[in-house]
Amino acid sequence: MKLFGAISKAGLFGAWLFAAAASALDPHARTDDAAPQKRFGLILRTIVFTVLAGAVLLAGSALAFVESGVYDLAAAKPHTKPVEWTLQTVKDRAVRLHSQGIQAPALASDRMVAEGFVFFRKDCEACHGAPGIANQQLGRGINPKPPPLELAASRWSDAELYWIISEGLKMSGMPSFAPPLSDGERWAIVAFLRRLSRLSPAEYRNLSQAADQGAAPGNFGANDAAGFARLHAASAARGRGLVTRYGCTSCHTIPGTGRGLVGPPLTAFAERQYIGGILVNLPSNAIAWIANPKQYKPGTAMPNLGVPERDAADIAAYLYTLGGRRRIQELARNN
Repeated sequence: MKLFGAISKAGLFGAWLFAAAASALDPHARTDDAAPQKRFGLILRTIVFTVLAGAVLLAGSALAFVESGVYDLAAAKPHTKPVEWTLQTVKDRAVRLHSQGIQAPALASDRMVAEGFVFFRKDCEACHGAPGIANQQLGRGINPKPPPLELAASRWSDAELYWIISEGLKMSGMPSFAPPLSDGERWAIVAFLRRLSRLSPAEYRNLSQAADQGAAPGNFGANDAAGFARLHAASAARGRGLVTRYGCTSCHTIPGTGRGLVGPPLTAFAERQYIGGILVNLPSNAIAWIANPKQYKPGTAMPNLGVPERDAADIAAYLYTLGGRRRIQELARNN
């Protein structure tokens, strides 16, 4: 009944506007002798009535859609693409707007990172998972799915991460942690998230085991200043040719050079978090993996090709041109 009433009201109002517009556009009205001002007024009224009629029809259609309940809100099913785009865009713009003016403190101290690690395990791991650890059913049942934070954190500034943790996000399942956690504790989570992207699954597992045994957490992921320096000195142009020379394209899909289907595609290598599922995707690890993958993962299908270190560095430099640059740039800044 509510739906019928809404449609009826929208229809009556639309009909009234149509009648008004039709009256204004009466073909029997003599406008040829009218003053230019009157003709302009007629055109203006026509435009106004047309816009209003369109707005009413649009509002009525939207109201009918809402009242119908036809949109499926089941969390087990994904949003449609237009709704997904709308929610994502609203979230991005809102976070950036409302986090303006927040000043981030120094986040580099190991003590702050260690404190953030404790709260991450307690409050974040269940929904978002962690390196080598799947999220729990709680996180899998949320729609949209909570992203892995070792990747998602690179999308946001320190202030934006702090705002999200503090305020939460509507229509996402992300709660606000401002009431239960202090200001310093929320900044500690941000500090740990900046290190999370440098932790391998083995390193995260070791940290968790140490914490469970009551020991103070140790290594939170070393930086890779030396690796970024080698990457800067390498030649991506030369590396592009080397991927063909060493036969990389026979196993991997690489844009413009080959479509191998044995190994994983390398089309967005710079965005990937792990190499071989065990090494964090950092320049030093990428170079070492290309030169001698079986040293790190004996059972890998990737063969040792006898790639010299210089060639491995050039290949890595080329691979880091594939995909978005946000992740690798974030890692470089934190070195």
